[in-house]
This record gives sequence, structure tokens and C-alpha cells, in this order.
Amino acid sequence: MDALWFEGRDWRSIVRADWESHPDALFAFTPEALAYYLPSILATTMDSEGQWLQVADSLIGALDRSPRVEFWDAFLSKRFVGLKPAEYEVLQAWLLSLSGLNDAWEEDTLTRAYETVELLKQETERVRRLVGGPSGV
Repeated sequence: MDALWFEGRDWRSIVRADWESHPDALFAFTPEALAYYLPSILATTMDSEGQWLQVADSLIGALDRSPRVEFWDAFLSKRFVGLKPAEYEVLQAWLLSLSGLNDAWEEDTLTRAYETVELLKQETERVRRLVGGPSGV
């Protein structure tokens, strides 16, 4: 399984070839593993100078969702609701940086993904208020 290959590896040591060899890891990561390896996906994409990267495509596809939270599947809800506000902000900045970079991602797709991240932030805050957890952590 692709996700098991990442176990115990520092996210900063992961390079493009690792993601290309294990492209489906994103779909098998636990929420904690996704949060941990997310910076690697973002950084590797930016280091690839706009070259298509399957894991980035998968991440964008995972975020290209309906604007209605009730239509989200368990994959999105379990892995992306609960990130820290700064993680959402970096994810949105990454999506903005991809805009106009190349033809790999359509602007409508990037826009929907960006808007989904905004909704994820709101849903995370709503869930934190419901369970009485700290806000903005």
C-alpha cells in the first residue's frame, strides 16, 4: 500500500519521485498523516515549476467539491475537517499560486477547490464550537 511507504519518514525528505512512486497514498492516509505530509505535497508541487504531479492533481480533485457540506463524502470530511487555520490558509495560498501556472488545472476547478477550503475552515470552526474545543487552534 502506498501510504505505508511513508510511515516514519520525515515530510521534508519526500521528493517528487517518492510521490510519483506512491501516487495513491493521499487516499489511504489517516487524517493525522494527511496533515503531516500535506506540506510535502504543496512544496513538491511548487518545486516542480508547474509540472503536473499526480498527487497534486489528486489533492485538487479531492477539494473540488460541492459547496454544500451535506454532500461531502467521508474522505473529505474525515481528513480535511479539523486542520489548523494556518494549514487552511497555506492550502488556499497554494491553490492561488497554481492559478495561471499551466494548463494542468482549470481555473474553475481551482476556484471550487479554494472555496471548498474556505468551507472546510468554517466547518472546522463549527465542529470545534459544538464540541467545546479551542477556537482558532
